[in-house]
Formats: sequence, C-alpha cells, structure tokens
Amino acid sequence: MLWQESHPSSDWTISSTWAQKMNDEIAAEAPWVSVEGPGPGDAEFLGRWLLAAVEADHALQEQFRKNPGLRQQISRLEVLCLVEFSPAVTKCVELLMENLTCFSLDLWDEWGEIFTVMTELGFFRLSGDRYQMTIPQEVSGSRIESALLRLAATEDEGYFLHPEHLVTCLTKLEARKWQLRLERLPWMQRVADRAVLLGEV
Repeated sequence: MLWQESHPSSDWTISSTWAQKMNDEIAAEAPWVSVEGPGPGDAEFLGRWLLAAVEADHALQEQFRKNPGLRQQISRLEVLCLVEFSPAVTKCVELLMENLTCFSLDLWDEWGEIFTVMTELGFFRLSGDRYQMTIPQEVSGSRIESALLRLAATEDEGYFLHPEHLVTCLTKLEARKWQLRLERLPWMQRVADRAVLLGEV
C-alpha cells in the first residue's frame, strides 16, 4: 500500500487560493457605486461635508431621545456597530484622497449600508449612473429616521439587508471603468462638467 505524504503548507496554499477565488467571484457579482468628488484641493467643500456629518450625528442622537423605540426598530442595522455618519464620511475622504478624483464602494461591504442612508440625506447625488459628493441642504432627525427605516425594511427572510435596492448600482467592472475615465480627464474639465451636472452654472 502506498501512503501519500501530507503537505500542510501545500494544503493551506490551495485553500487560500480557493478562498481568494471565491472572494473575487463574490466581489464581481456585488453591487457597486461610483462616486465623484470635488476638485482637488477643495478644502472648503470637504470641510463643510465633514461638518455636515457631525451635524447628522447630533441630529440622530436627538431623534433617539425623541423616539425611544427607534433604536429597536433599526436594531438590525447596528448588529456590528452603531449607526454613525462621521466615520463614514472620514472613510470616503480617505478613499477620495487616493486619486483626488473619485472612488468606488462595494455595497455589500461595511460602508455600503450607511452610503444609502447618506444618499437619501443629500451627501451624495445621482448624476447619470454615478454619484456626486454634495453638501446636504438639510439634515434633520426625522429625515434620518425615515432613511434608516427604509434601509431596515430591505431585510429579507434570511436576515440580510439589501442596500442595493435603494440606489443605482454598477458592476465592479463598470465602476472601475468610470474611475479610469474620470482619472484621465483634465481636472479643470472634470470639475466644470461636475458643476454642470449639479446645476451650479
């Protein structure tokens, strides 16, 4: 009888490769969004955008006090962490700083759910099939509550949330193509086009 020698390191490599392949396939099927930012160096916009998130966090806490039952209604959204806007906008700015132009988000990733809420509040605005970073016109506790309840209502029978039902999505490949297209544009042209899309001119 021949005995096959076990090679733990080889087994681990195969397992790791298989896991990576599965992750790549899931990422390819996942819904993505593409987000365009302001002009490079627009510190005023980014400062106002960050402060709007702080305002939203304060409004949410006030809404929790006004409606003590809200936290239970959105408990599914806080399984891993509390709903907060400041960490989310900080992450978005971090992603934007990688190329000073745009970034993409996997909606099934940790920031996907809060993205849909922030879109409803005005932190992002749809232009075609991508989103623009925008300053919210009004951040109120009632609007935040409404957006959170809409997200909570996407929960299916398997207890999974579906943020992709609330926003316009792309495939990972489509999001990547948008990023490359925007990165290749001269920044002044891109910012001018963005202003037209947002009705600022």
